[in-house]
Amino acid sequence: MINILSSNKYEYLKKNLLQSGRFNDIDIETKVFPDGERYFRISNYELISGNPAVYICGTVDDEAILEAYHICSTLVRLGCSSLHLVIPYFGYSTMERAVKPGEIVSAKNIAHLFSSIALSAMGNYIYMVDLHSLGTQYYFEQNIHPIHLTTEKIIDRIIADIRTQTGDVVLASADMGRAKWIEKMSNRLGIDGAYIMKKRISGDKTVVEALNADVKGRDVIIFDDMIRSGSSIVNAALAYKSIGARDVYVVCVHGVFVKGALEKLQDSHVIKRVICTDTHCGTMSLNNDFVKVYDMSEIILEGLKI
Repeated sequence: MINILSSNKYEYLKKNLLQSGRFNDIDIETKVFPDGERYFRISNYELISGNPAVYICGTVDDEAILEAYHICSTLVRLGCSSLHLVIPYFGYSTMERAVKPGEIVSAKNIAHLFSSIALSAMGNYIYMVDLHSLGTQYYFEQNIHPIHLTTEKIIDRIIADIRTQTGDVVLASADMGRAKWIEKMSNRLGIDGAYIMKKRISGDKTVVEALNADVKGRDVIIFDDMIRSGSSIVNAALAYKSIGARDVYVVCVHGVFVKGALEKLQDSHVIKRVICTDTHCGTMSLNNDFVKVYDMSEIILEGLKI
């Protein structure tokens, strides 16, 4: 029997995984004390001992990180045979190294925190999906085994669905930093690739310096692993449209979409649709004419080492 638990924000993924029939649903009771402290209690705790435990959460903020540490530490103390911490979206991934003296490398500290969880009898595992920086997985220490999962098959499906609707498409990058990704993906899928070179002026302001693209009269799919503010995506879409692109679609794995991001993308009037997976819990309030969200629970199901 494999027990599965989740943070409240990621309950939707737990429900999707429960449909496989492989898991036993364990709830977590939570409440907040008047002074702001949080209370947790694992329901049916007597079922934890001797069985694998899967906990799904995201390091989307400091509260979620601490909650994951509390729950996972308790699962080990209750005697789970193996611990499987699933993090579809690993927050703080852009702080995986210090650029300025004195900067906090948050990704490394989070990795060290989870590595300090006591070891279960058959091992602790942490599953992360399409990390923004692959080097993050090497910050974890001996008490926990990092496993990197990819949504490649779902992204391929998204692109195939767009091609079915539109026909002739070009897979494009939002900047040169992801050009190698686009080249690899376009070669694998047998479609043309396009690249854009930009120069950052200040803050979120960028200018296009060069384009390597044959997009005139063709639909463009801009792919990036993560979208936060959407500024770079809008600038790239405007550039592709300026040289004759027909419709522009935007595809990403992690739809973070900070406040105002989707409005910025839609109000640009150059993007037809945004498509992402549900790795980030914020996507659960989406799915409309402008945004489409694909379920990625099958990636977790296939990747679990149980």
